[in-house]
Amino acid sequence: MASDHLQTVEAPVATPAQVESVSVNRAIELVQQQLQNQELPWQALLDSAGEGIWGVDLDGDCTFVNRAALLMIGFTSEELVGRNLHDMLHHHYPDGSEYPRDECLINDVVWNKKPFANRIDHVFRKDGTFFWAEMSAQPIAVGDEVRGAVVTFRDITRSRLAEEALRRNEKLAAVGQLASSIAHEINNPLEAVINLLYLIRSAEALDDIRSYAMLAETELARMADITLQTLRFHRQQTSAAPAELNETIPAVLRLYAARFMSRRITIEQSLRPTDSPMLLEGDIRQVLNNLIRNAYDAMPEGGRLIVRLRPASSTMGEAGVRITVADTGAGFLSHMREHLFEPFHTSKDATGTGLGLWISKGIMDKHRGTISMRSRAGSSGHGTVFSLWLPLVAEAPAD
Repeated sequence: MASDHLQTVEAPVATPAQVESVSVNRAIELVQQQLQNQELPWQALLDSAGEGIWGVDLDGDCTFVNRAALLMIGFTSEELVGRNLHDMLHHHYPDGSEYPRDECLINDVVWNKKPFANRIDHVFRKDGTFFWAEMSAQPIAVGDEVRGAVVTFRDITRSRLAEEALRRNEKLAAVGQLASSIAHEINNPLEAVINLLYLIRSAEALDDIRSYAMLAETELARMADITLQTLRFHRQQTSAAPAELNETIPAVLRLYAARFMSRRITIEQSLRPTDSPMLLEGDIRQVLNNLIRNAYDAMPEGGRLIVRLRPASSTMGEAGVRITVADTGAGFLSHMREHLFEPFHTSKDATGTGLGLWISKGIMDKHRGTISMRSRAGSSGHGTVFSLWLPLVAEAPAD
């Protein structure tokens, strides 16, 4: 496979809107000016911003807040300025458990000078309800001295709910596809059991009856395994747990064994021993199911599916695991690769939802992982390779 025909597509990182980036820098500039010149109309300028903006001092107490922030959270400036903002707006996680101060991203900016951009977090309103916000924060410094931090944010609850609705729809579509695969898988052992029961009824020798019964038991165990894997696929996890990917990958492949055989698709597995990463296994099963199903659809005339697992470090040196799913299908055309991980872009025409890879990228993002693709299409050679990288310790909060 010549490298000059290969195009690599990295899943686009959720980049900030340019206006938010400008707002953060401008807010810092205004605050620094205010610290040096009390006569500047900095509050009026902050109030003109469309995003919520607030500032905290070294203790986490509110030093200023703009009008957009007050409209979103329902407090007045008199109720917030001088009060600890973590205690007012960040006191609990959405599930009701306590949110300790030392786990707060905003406090980390002040205490450890660690800025962040476009992180999704929750903010409580005065009435006790909360909303999802996209936040950015930077330390406020005068010279070399850090005086506090400035935070900008916007309410993304509506877009988040819309994305969740799309994910639920894709989950339902995946259930339908999986049900079809399960029907194929269960049909063969079920037919075998029916035939063996007929032989048992017809047999006269006890040894023959025992032999047929043992074969029937084997086929029933096969059906039980398929049922178990289906239940695991849809099991809901609320927190990350160690996952044995050397067991998860073959389990997902078994759900498609009959279909691969009927289409003359050979499966090659190279699963090296790895440490067990902390993750939501059901989510990773969904990603693998999406990629394996895509590979199956890409090879209507047969081919090869190669799945590999190995230990791998990120570009920053963090320990993790890498999974690759490669097929010898038709490959993606160049105009498809540009929008591969965006919603509603599909190469399957009427049979695809255009959500599978978008959701897969969201799952990988949630686990601090990455997903990328290489593909080649044309008469000189064709095929696609998806590469997943997962850290051993992933931050995968429940939605």
